[in-house]
Amino acid sequence: MFIESFLLLLALNFLSAGRVIRPEERIIGGNPTEIEDVPWMVSIQIYGQHWCGGSIYNADTIITAAHCFFYNGTRLDPRYFEIRAGSHSKQSNGTLVKVAAVIIHEYYVHKEYPFFVQNDIAVVRLSERLEFTNKVQPIPLAESNPEPGTMSFVTGWGSTFEGEAGKASKGPINLQGVKLRIQTPNFCAVSNGQSTICAGNVGKTTCKGDSGGPLVINRKLVGVTSGGSEYCWSSAFFSSVPYFREWILNAIKSFPQHV
Repeated sequence: MFIESFLLLLALNFLSAGRVIRPEERIIGGNPTEIEDVPWMVSIQIYGQHWCGGSIYNADTIITAAHCFFYNGTRLDPRYFEIRAGSHSKQSNGTLVKVAAVIIHEYYVHKEYPFFVQNDIAVVRLSERLEFTNKVQPIPLAESNPEPGTMSFVTGWGSTFEGEAGKASKGPINLQGVKLRIQTPNFCAVSNGQSTICAGNVGKTTCKGDSGGPLVINRKLVGVTSGGSEYCWSSAFFSSVPYFREWILNAIKSFPQHV
């Protein structure tokens, strides 16, 4: 009981905290988006609170960011997480499914000072299989990084503006989406070569609560929201799905099969 209460306090503090550059992302300059238009989108939750975004790869696998399962350097127990699929609301409707297991990239690194994040990718095994509908669908993995100038689409329940003293809003109840232009790597605060993709600009980016969500081009998963500029004011960086494609597929194969 103590552990559960402690983790709940961690979660609530984490969700309400303001911060400098960190790998938690957010939708700025976007518009409401229906789940039927992005049926691969899920909300990863802890104790009923939205925590991160994720993408449906198959009926029992979600792709998201590694940092979604850490707090202040401590890895959180996957049993405290569940996902909501098939709803544009992070609070109601759709289907809730508990997380059974999480595989995090073995070389995932996240440092605060100086800020550095690398290999920010994870796959989630659900405790039961999702039933596919027009609101719940898998998304295929892209095979190559996009060229600068290409338009992409990112979705999430993250903050929609930065308030006084850089504190992010708590984020909308309903899903938001925004079109982002792919930028050259040096346009972002963090670049790890081909393993990261830079996208967005002033007034159109991601914010707190969008972590782990999908960066999509031509209805293929190109990136996973990883981090961005201080106070969500400019571009964001994403873990490259094409770069990590082999790792993702091997990690999925390593999960025990459902009976």
